[in-house]
Amino acid sequence: MGIFARFFGLQEPTDKAIRLVRTMVLLMPTMAATFMISTTFWMIYLATRIGGGDLMMGLPMIGLLVIIQLVLRTFLDYPSGALGDYIGQRFVIAIALTCYAIAFWLASTIDVGTPYIHFVAIYIIMGIGQSQESGAWGAWFDNNYRVAMPHDKDRKMYGVMQGRAGMIFQLVSTFVLLPGAWLVALYTERWVFRLQAIMSVILAIVVMRVVRDFPEAQALRDKQKSAPGGYLHILTDGLKFLGSSRFVFFSIMGETILFATGVVWWEILLFPFYFVYLLSYVGISGFRTLVFIPNVAAAERSGIWSRRFDPIKWVPRLRLLQFCGFFFYMLLSLTTFVFRAPTPAEAHMITFFLPLTSVPLFELPAESVVPLTLIFIIFTFGDFLGAFGDVLSQRVFIDVIPNRIRNSFYSLRPTLVILCAIPLIYFFSAFLPLFGFGPSFALIAIVALSGAALVRVGFSYPVPKAKDIEITVEEMPPTESQQYP
Repeated sequence: MGIFARFFGLQEPTDKAIRLVRTMVLLMPTMAATFMISTTFWMIYLATRIGGGDLMMGLPMIGLLVIIQLVLRTFLDYPSGALGDYIGQRFVIAIALTCYAIAFWLASTIDVGTPYIHFVAIYIIMGIGQSQESGAWGAWFDNNYRVAMPHDKDRKMYGVMQGRAGMIFQLVSTFVLLPGAWLVALYTERWVFRLQAIMSVILAIVVMRVVRDFPEAQALRDKQKSAPGGYLHILTDGLKFLGSSRFVFFSIMGETILFATGVVWWEILLFPFYFVYLLSYVGISGFRTLVFIPNVAAAERSGIWSRRFDPIKWVPRLRLLQFCGFFFYMLLSLTTFVFRAPTPAEAHMITFFLPLTSVPLFELPAESVVPLTLIFIIFTFGDFLGAFGDVLSQRVFIDVIPNRIRNSFYSLRPTLVILCAIPLIYFFSAFLPLFGFGPSFALIAIVALSGAALVRVGFSYPVPKAKDIEITVEEMPPTESQQYP
């Protein structure tokens, strides 16, 4: 058994499984490095430029841009997923990467005073790319995993693999944050955006060469193309699948509401929240690095430990406790009420440097030490419980969703999340500057609670298998790999 297979927990792996893992190992670190390197300053940079140099003044306008982007994704996400099921995921992924390259390059040209339409173009192109990528990676991997590892009947090896894959992504994502801040200090944000544009083009070329379906998965797609209605039937069947059982409907709708709060967190709340307590890019990057380090272990352990737990019992509990869950937001709200963020004028900065250099490694206001310690603990436990819940949920849904509509349904889920998130983003982008983080976190906690409650309802019903779910179009004769659950 190869070293890759052993690391990812595969027992008696087939040659196809080893090829699948090698492809993942090639692409995941490169993707993580390319897209995570600017996440610390992307939103802050754009909001500050669009606000005439004032972050909070630019926040409502960024909120409007995010809504435009999400509305576009709402219209394109699901059709793009069905397109991936019809023509193959590598084509839509390559289109997505090309869109990212254009958006990053445009971002490298903006400054204070740049016309608003320029910002609109960036968010529209980024939205098109996200709609193409949405669900494609997961659908490609899951479809081919079912072909490559048919003897993994209880999907425990799949859970371990997902945990180890998440660990790799978190590890690379962690160690590119500080280099991203250093590159900004040495060069500029624009220089980093141009680097990302070039890397996105290279990745698009690589994807076209290495992301391929196994013959069994390709044969099923070829049958779909030759069937009457082809693409249209895939499109409609994915929608009908949402109502195919009470388990699917309630669990998906609950996760939709829960994950919509995560979109608000990422797009509106997260980086301003970091900035008011840390006051610098280096501080934000350093703190995110500290937060991500335990997440690497959590992602890896979640796959191992999940083998001992029953998903039906634990997924609803973990959705209540996880990152961007009810308790997560309530604890953050309490922290912000008790510990006021320092202003730049009153802050006493503590700076740590790389040994024997003047390169800042981490800096923070002395006044933020206690609240940041509490925030670190909340993030660490929330991330672990979220990763644990995701692995358990994936173990269930890999056999609930039919292969022939997997990409379309994986794209439908974020489409529903976006539809739910749009009014929340509109509300919180206006509410946050007026009332602050404490009330904002308390309100969004109530939304997350309603989502967790629906997940609990969904998991109280029997879990169907893909072959047991009836949809309008008759299921095609199964290939050899589909004889296994």
